[in-house]
Amino acid sequence: MNVVLFGLSGNPPTGLGGHAGIVRWAATRTALDAFSGEGVDQVWVLPVYVHAFASKKGMPSFEHRLRMCELAFGPGLPEVVGRVRVLDVERVLGERAPQGEGGHDVRVGTIDVVRHLMAAHPGVRFALLLGADTHRDLLEGKWKQSQALLSLVPVLAIPRVGVGEGDGAGPQLTAVSSSAVRASRDPAFLAEALQPEVLDYIRAHRLYGFADEADPG
Repeated sequence: MNVVLFGLSGNPPTGLGGHAGIVRWAATRTALDAFSGEGVDQVWVLPVYVHAFASKKGMPSFEHRLRMCELAFGPGLPEVVGRVRVLDVERVLGERAPQGEGGHDVRVGTIDVVRHLMAAHPGVRFALLLGADTHRDLLEGKWKQSQALLSLVPVLAIPRVGVGEGDGAGPQLTAVSSSAVRASRDPAFLAEALQPEVLDYIRAHRLYGFADEADPG
């Protein structure tokens, strides 16, 4: 089985111009160089449990972000039903990780997740799907054991507007970003930027720009 791994913060997952478009593109590939020209069987989406960058520590709970990913890559993408799974592997590994000196948590990196999945699924061939910006960080050695990760799995870099050209192939994306979504309450923009199920969830749970909305109950 050929599986593409796609990690993200999910803070929140964006729509067809962003994350949902990337997942749909990957899940519908009938041929991919990373798999010697064979097609993709499944895409496994891996929300980040605890982000490595201090600037991204103030995220909603993992439970919120996991559920938003399930909504973003589920009902609104009928053409990939059964081919996309949203997994809580990072939480499982994060809760198992021993504490380091001074009681600080030992950071679980992508390489730990990949090694865990390869050991748990020996019959699966994995490829790692990244946006051009995160791929650049990986090549610059900003990830945990960057070179070891590059030797373990092939990496697919998806072009992103304003951040390089990736491998020159991929879905047609817009400049939408999770940070722009978090800062907005404009209904027209949010309806375009997000899957409708995700927008409904954000409003119902008063996340981001809706945090100060009155409780509808």
